[in-house]
Formats: sequence, structure tokens, C-alpha cells
Amino acid sequence: MSAEGLDFLGADLSGGPFGRSSFRHANLADTAVRGVELWRANCEGARFIRAVLTDADFVKACLHRASFVRAVLIGADLTRVEGSDVRFVEADLRRADLTDAMLVGCDFTRANMSGVRVDKTVLDNSILVGAVLTGMTGTVFGPVMSAPGHRLDGHELEQWFAARGAHVSVLRPAYL
Repeated sequence: MSAEGLDFLGADLSGGPFGRSSFRHANLADTAVRGVELWRANCEGARFIRAVLTDADFVKACLHRASFVRAVLIGADLTRVEGSDVRFVEADLRRADLTDAMLVGCDFTRANMSGVRVDKTVLDNSILVGAVLTGMTGTVFGPVMSAPGHRLDGHELEQWFAARGAHVSVLRPAYL
């Protein structure tokens, strides 16, 4: 299905089977998209602002430059997603799965990431200023921005996660 550039403002797309669909530059602000399947969907530049995406399946989706500002992604499966410059500002990602996700330069400012699972998750230069990290578990590749203009990686990043109630180990790339 191709929904490129379409406006779904306020629509209810819950439970829809949209695997391999294209929502490039679509407006999905204020939509209800509970339990939707967006497996391998192209969501580049899509606007999910304030969308309710509880238990959504984004496995292997392309999220480059998408916006999830204040979106509800509780229990969402974001395994192996790829995204650069994605905005998760004030998003609710509680219990989401970010296993093997590649998230570069993304903004998680004040996002609720309680109970999030990470495993070999790349958060390279992503912003975690004010994010709630209690109960986050797993492994990540950094560095991350912990405060404006302040990057952390390695042991310092592990300590920073621990101070916020997360149990996260920081991995080092094999090529170093």
C-alpha cells in the first residue's frame, strides 16, 4: 500500500496490516494506531505527533526524519528499525523493544523510556536529555548526548545510565 504524503489526521487505523507499506511524509498526527503492523514499512518523514501506537509492530521499518513527538509507543516493537534524526521528544516508550535498532542523531528529550529493552542498540549521538530511563535493560552503542553539548560513552555512559535506574552496558565497536 502506498500512502505517501497522505493526511490521516485524527483517523483510527488500529489493527491495520500495513507491512511493507509506504507512509513517506504522511501526516498521522493524533491518530489511533493501536496494534498496527508496520513491519518493514517506509515511514521516512512521517508525522506521528501525539499518535497512539500502543503495541505497534515497527520491526525493520525505516523511520528517517520521522516525528513521534508526544506519541504513545507503549509496548511497541521497534526491533531492527533504522532511523536518523527521528524525534521522540516527550514520547511514551515504556516497555518498547529497541533490540538491534540503528538510531543515529535521534532526539529522546524528556521521553519516558522506562522498561525499554535494548540489545546491540545504536544510539549514536542521540539526545537523552531529561529522559526517564528506570528499568531500561540491555546493551547499547554510544555516544549519547546526556546534556546540551555533553557527550558520554563507555564507562561514563554506563555510570550515567545506572544513576538513572537503568541496567545498560555500553558496547565498543569491533573495528576500534
